[in-house]
Amino acid sequence: MLLTGLAVMSGTYIPAASSQIISFANPFTGVGSAQQEISLNPCLPEAEVQNHFGAGAVGLLQQARRPWPQNMCQDRTIARNLADWLYNSSALLAKTDRPLVMADIIRKRTEALLACRDLRCLHDKLPPMVDWAKTNLDRTPVYGIDDQPISVEGALLSLPKLSLRGLDLPLPGQNKFCGGGGIDDLDFFSTNLKVSGKAYVLVKCKADNGERKNWILENDGGKDWRAVVDLRANAMQIGNLRRNNHPIIFSYLEESRGTRVRILSYQDNSYREMLRYLVVEDRSKLAHAFEVERQ
Repeated sequence: MLLTGLAVMSGTYIPAASSQIISFANPFTGVGSAQQEISLNPCLPEAEVQNHFGAGAVGLLQQARRPWPQNMCQDRTIARNLADWLYNSSALLAKTDRPLVMADIIRKRTEALLACRDLRCLHDKLPPMVDWAKTNLDRTPVYGIDDQPISVEGALLSLPKLSLRGLDLPLPGQNKFCGGGGIDDLDFFSTNLKVSGKAYVLVKCKADNGERKNWILENDGGKDWRAVVDLRANAMQIGNLRRNNHPIIFSYLEESRGTRVRILSYQDNSYREMLRYLVVEDRSKLAHAFEVERQ
């Protein structure tokens, strides 16, 4: 079951229960790994981290504290506010319908905190940042009728050999993922991508074998179809944001540790990955974004 999928862009935000982080009875959020817990709270007690994750995790905790001012974790107010910021901002990125914008804001604000050289700086900067993250996390986006996020995938095409004449096969990676390089090894679907002067087709392996390989082909009115999306995904959605008249695409791939989200934007005549992160739920079922990579 996808942790994100339709839920990511549904506008259903869950208020952050940030007090869970600071609870000395249970300082962990339940996201899973030591690295994820520490990324949400670098002021976790060393003894608790060792008891919960083993001695090796203490090194991760010490490494996470190095960029911050000395004795930061001994100031309970700063420790609480920093955990609040990291917890709520990671939840905000996992839930927002504007991930490219929010990822940049969160990165810049976290960098501003890391630039602090004393505790007074953190005392001053953290409270308004925490308020901003909580306010945006609780805010529900309002969509117009034409702006509702929808699935990329449409109906199965019954006669692809006729409708896709001129298609050059095999597609990139087709032999590896589909077990063959012919048109009969593929399923073709219409899409909900609506761009003036262009046609789009979603392609999947007929025999999937769990790889979830997807291509989106584009035709600008000529004979040639070309792949503008080439990735593995359980599902793809069209966002309500556009660049160069092309909608942003959200892709979701289930992994053993969570759901890998990729944000694709149309650049230089192809869709390109602009942002990726791993979404994992905590004990309260609030999703968080980890391993954030901006392209």
